[in-house]
Amino acid sequence: MTNFWLWYCGKQCASIRSSFTIARDALLTRDCIRATVFFADSMGLRTPPVQVSNSLGDSSTSARQIDFENQLKGSRAGVFNPKVLVIGHRGCGKNNATSTQGEAVATRRPSIRENTIASFNEAARNGVDFVEFDVQVTKDGHPIIFHDTHIIAEDMVPRKIGDITLQEFLGMGPQKGFDKAERSLYRKARDGIVSQWTATTEDPLCTLEEAFKHVDPSVGFNIEVKFDYIEETSDLELQRVIHCTMEIVTQHSNGRKIYLSSFHPDAVHILGSMQSTYPVFFLTLGGLYRFNDERRNSIQAAITVCKQSQLQGIVTEVNAVLHEPSLVSLVKEAHLWLFTFGELNNVEEAVHKQKDAGVDGVIADHVMEIAKAVRQLELHPMSSS
Repeated sequence: MTNFWLWYCGKQCASIRSSFTIARDALLTRDCIRATVFFADSMGLRTPPVQVSNSLGDSSTSARQIDFENQLKGSRAGVFNPKVLVIGHRGCGKNNATSTQGEAVATRRPSIRENTIASFNEAARNGVDFVEFDVQVTKDGHPIIFHDTHIIAEDMVPRKIGDITLQEFLGMGPQKGFDKAERSLYRKARDGIVSQWTATTEDPLCTLEEAFKHVDPSVGFNIEVKFDYIEETSDLELQRVIHCTMEIVTQHSNGRKIYLSSFHPDAVHILGSMQSTYPVFFLTLGGLYRFNDERRNSIQAAITVCKQSQLQGIVTEVNAVLHEPSLVSLVKEAHLWLFTFGELNNVEEAVHKQKDAGVDGVIADHVMEIAKAVRQLELHPMSSS
């Protein structure tokens, strides 16, 4: 493991900023949410028939906790779980945009177009417990699965998902049927260069409803409700996206294991307040970047968000816990689940370290290798320290 830590330290461009405990007290109350829901309904927005949860102090708390554990395939909060859940990132792994040097994917691995039915089913065949994907809602109220907040077609004009119709969205990218002309997709790389977005195996873009209907029912869904990182999202838009999404979940879940997540602290509060069936996780970069909203700037702040909004878990960028493993115990003491995401989750030794520390689940791109490594750990437990 010495070589791994030398490699890991060498990979860090800058140390992760010191975490601090600051959380905004003025989160939406349940009464405010119900009022906003009423307003959204009066505007003609759809509201799914979900059960509004009671306070944690009622007699049904234990039953709900068991339900949450069932949704997470037997994993328990606040304890050391012998099994690490493996979650396929955007299905069988994300597609990286082309850089200025023309290197198509960082690892030059064969790829399946991310966030598609083909990618989800391939991840299921490789033995993941869940697939993670991003849900946004079109202008005409349809939840679709797409990561980027803007989609770029052949005219090179970035369009927000919320500004286009379902028909426009599904008409972009790979198409099924010889009578349909394909419209190429483009993507912006980290260096700002926009280039054509292709994958080794292509598959059409899809809706959330199609995923429920056509993805192997044995694999669970981590539904990330997606909002813009930079632009502020109005309360009405939060409600519109969440309610359209949850209506499809309610109608089509059919017993599938599901947990919900979002980087938006108000969105997770609404998701946790409007229903008590599915666990809700708060996503955080764990201090890797600094945001104006202090609730997003550390794992300690994420714990406060979870306590105030009665959430079930945290998903953090992996560097935070590798840099400071004691944070895992802090999360467990709060009786929360802890999952991680990030490039280092494609490194087996990093996953071994997290299992030893008590991390409950890892979101990975190299699905086949990591799922196999975790299965080997279950068969032959060993300390990776």
